[in-house]
Amino acid sequence: MTEILSPLSELDLALVNALQISPRAPWSELAKALDVDAATVARRWERLRAAGHAWVTAYPYRDAGGGALIEIDCAPGQAGAVADTLSTDPHAVTVEHAAGGRDLLITAMATTFGALSRYIVDRLGSISGITATRAHLITRSYTEGSVWRLTSLSRSQQEALAVSRRAAAGGPQQLPAYAQLVTAIGENGRMSLSELAELLDISVNTASRRLNRLLESGRLVLRCDLARSLSGSPVAVTFFGTVAAEHLDSTARELARLPEIRQCLALAGPRNLIATVWVSSLVDAQDLEVRLAATLPHLRIADRVVALRAVKLMGRLLDPDGRAVGFVPINLWA
Repeated sequence: MTEILSPLSELDLALVNALQISPRAPWSELAKALDVDAATVARRWERLRAAGHAWVTAYPYRDAGGGALIEIDCAPGQAGAVADTLSTDPHAVTVEHAAGGRDLLITAMATTFGALSRYIVDRLGSISGITATRAHLITRSYTEGSVWRLTSLSRSQQEALAVSRRAAAGGPQQLPAYAQLVTAIGENGRMSLSELAELLDISVNTASRRLNRLLESGRLVLRCDLARSLSGSPVAVTFFGTVAAEHLDSTARELARLPEIRQCLALAGPRNLIATVWVSSLVDAQDLEVRLAATLPHLRIADRVVALRAVKLMGRLLDPDGRAVGFVPINLWA
């Protein structure tokens, strides 16, 4: 029997919300925003992290020169084995069992279009149990998971943490790729500078400078996630939509501003806009679709994909309850 996860406390949720806004904020700043002492904040986070309830991931963003959402059909009884195989791939950053006309839905990322093509054609074509794939190539991202927020903090708390995050960034814009750093810090976006420096065999000052440059440039993204079952929005649905080319950008921007949206992407193909939402129930997903029809007249929803179980979320391996149990580095240079 699947274990029912106990709900998080208000302080736990507020801490996750704070780390969504400023993932590397010092414990002292988080404590000040949450009106508790730093030791309590650090202890709470360690408990959440150790239980797999919440985590901070770091991953490359602008260096991902190619991306795709890929629908996968599997031979009867093979979906689990295929999902387990794909979850070991550094390029398959998210893997989910899905309902509604496909067995799996994955997100793949690569440094170039050529590398992405090789992954889709050669890698997916070689995996036993896959009977068909349908790749939807990403042309533009309007929002993604690092921007999604809980709503546990007051506006003043959110603003204080946002100011802290802006003040922490800095450094010149010209920088090398630093693939080794991106891979090293991926599993724990709150890794200390001393730990990072030791892993890379560089000084703490050099580690700090390189990390700040990557964050400032947008080439490295930090993201605090929590088990979806604990978020208050346990149901994930991906809408595939069509929009006339002249209205695509404006429609996508409006769509990306909605609080339910976890991801909004433009795609190459007849279904040229997708949005992934986290909602409390399937009824809420249907209600949201009705609202979209009323407020976004140029959008036509062509298909809907309900996530049955997430096996991997942005490199993080998950158990059936959505708790983090492992990590596969998002090494796009592999």
